[in-house]
Amino acid sequence: MISPLFAKELKRLDILSLPKNKSARSVTITVHRNHSFETIASVLNAFLNFAELEAEFIYSAYDDSLNFTPEQKGDLHLIYIDLLRYKTDDITGFIADRAAALRSKTKAPILIVYLEKNNAIDLKTDISDCFAFSLKPILDDLGLAAYDLAKEPYSGTRLSNKASLEIARYLGLKLIPALLLTPLKAIVCDLDNTLYQGVLGEDGIENLKPNLALQQAIKELKQSGFFLAIASKNEEIDAKLAFEKRSDFILKFDDFAATQINWNSKRDNIIKIAKTLNIGADAMLFIDDNPAEIQNVEGTGVKTILASSEESALAQLRFYPRLTKLKILAEDSLRDKDARSNIEREKLAKTLSQKEYFEKLGVKLRFSVDNYNQCARIAELFGKTNQFILTYKRYNQSEIKELMLSSDSRVITIAMSDNLSDSGIIAIMAAHKQGALLELDDMVVSCRALGRNIENIALPFMFDLAAKGLKTDNKIIINYKKGERNAPAFAYLAALTDQPLESQGRFVYDIPERIDTSGLEITIE
Repeated sequence: MISPLFAKELKRLDILSLPKNKSARSVTITVHRNHSFETIASVLNAFLNFAELEAEFIYSAYDDSLNFTPEQKGDLHLIYIDLLRYKTDDITGFIADRAAALRSKTKAPILIVYLEKNNAIDLKTDISDCFAFSLKPILDDLGLAAYDLAKEPYSGTRLSNKASLEIARYLGLKLIPALLLTPLKAIVCDLDNTLYQGVLGEDGIENLKPNLALQQAIKELKQSGFFLAIASKNEEIDAKLAFEKRSDFILKFDDFAATQINWNSKRDNIIKIAKTLNIGADAMLFIDDNPAEIQNVEGTGVKTILASSEESALAQLRFYPRLTKLKILAEDSLRDKDARSNIEREKLAKTLSQKEYFEKLGVKLRFSVDNYNQCARIAELFGKTNQFILTYKRYNQSEIKELMLSSDSRVITIAMSDNLSDSGIIAIMAAHKQGALLELDDMVVSCRALGRNIENIALPFMFDLAAKGLKTDNKIIINYKKGERNAPAFAYLAALTDQPLESQGRFVYDIPERIDTSGLEITIE
């Protein structure tokens, strides 16, 4: 049965009757408003709980001028405003000015959510981690049911209960998780009675009925940077033939970066797909029509959607947390091809020396120092990387810019490409000067880059660049903290030092005087 959170018509009592998620992460949301947010906040945690969040709200006074106190606390700042209360002709300029004022008082993300009639906010500014969204599409869908003007003097808002519920769903399942949580990375699809109606082995290719709306929604997720994969109990040759012959399918076989089409358990296949894509199972969403298969993958960490019907699957997919990207980066379009190319790279790595491997692939590394244009991608990698991260600092864009502007710190990135694909930015380090030494604040490497014989060359090269730039001795203090999944990072650190690693600590590493970059093409900017 579909959760009341995804129902076509939301009911407050059903939503409030849901049990609390005891493992939800606690966050503080500071609300700056000129009309009531309380009717939304009263149900918002039910939606946030599904995304594994639990919010405490701090409210401003009702304030059309949006004046902010000197000290601003909170993991997220929500500006919730009704634009009909303003008479200015330049509402975008006013909101941009207020957002900039708030940014000067906090490093937390800023989310602007507004009601408007015709004057949308076009927030084209350089304010980092600041996003504006109009509620007009939601309210237009509800029509007259969106408003309850008779109760406005008492409720403090012209919105109806129905509108408040829809806005709570929009915020709690889509926007707030997009700002506070790392996005999922892959959508894993069953075939029979999921991407189409029918059973391939029984009904035959010509009798399958494609679920076109679902296929289109999944295709759009691929276009925004998510991996697609197949986990299906079928003969692989038959499945490939079905995609080849059915020209009416929106999804094509080549859209899937990884496939496990066999008679093994879905659980085993999910684990294999995660390994192929070099991601954790908890970064994947699995869609299947069979409740037994959904139950079979429990314990892997994978998120699930029971596709009891196409309509049900679409309703869940539309609002599923961590599928919303507030900004599509250039790297998002590179991931799919890069993952496919890893299969070829693995073959070459088994037969060639390191230098031959780099030369055969034409591996190019581009190092950038304090490049402001990369702040969005840097924040994204720091926010979502789990396998190769040292201290879990999770810098946002504002904090990254602050590091770049400091004369005592450096933010260095590595972009990588070869003859097979362009990987974009694959590694980042943030370090500062600590007396005569360099101190590493944190370092991340994209999971897509692991296992390409790069780490032992490129990362010390970054250390050397930072040390020379900050004029420190040729030593670096490396801080680290063990997390649930950063074993690859710990393995790398273990290779740097003979000391046993505690769960948290630091050590001093001598940066090599000579780093062998044979076979690599390197540029520094």
